[in-house]
Amino acid sequence: MSKLKDLIKQDNLQEDLIAQGFHKLDDKLLVAKAPKITWGRIYQASSDEEKIKYLEKLASTMNHAASLIQDERNQLNKLCELKEQQIEKLKAAMDQNNGMLQSEVAKINEERQKFNESKAGLKGQALKAQLKSWQ
Repeated sequence: MSKLKDLIKQDNLQEDLIAQGFHKLDDKLLVAKAPKITWGRIYQASSDEEKIKYLEKLASTMNHAASLIQDERNQLNKLCELKEQQIEKLKAAMDQNNGMLQSEVAKINEERQKFNESKAGLKGQALKAQLKSWQ
């Protein structure tokens, strides 16, 4: 597939996701390697007990964020499965429609052929009748 088709397909997918209530992350926020946390003076000056409480809250927040991401991923998987089922149903409907069209075209061609044969037969009979009348 060409790059343009890939870009169009990706853009259409983004529109579907946005229509389903999903929001695209800004590309500037995505990095290959996440930066390390730079701890400030307040954190460094805190006691070990305060640091532990803070880190537990931070871990809880990160777990919640990961859970939200997984839930969103699961919704996207369901949406993809639904889209795939729709595509397969549309393909089956198109195949059925193509079969019907082909059979109709075959019937029309058969009727046209019979019509042409009867037309040729009538012309032949008319010519015979005309020849007899001349004789």
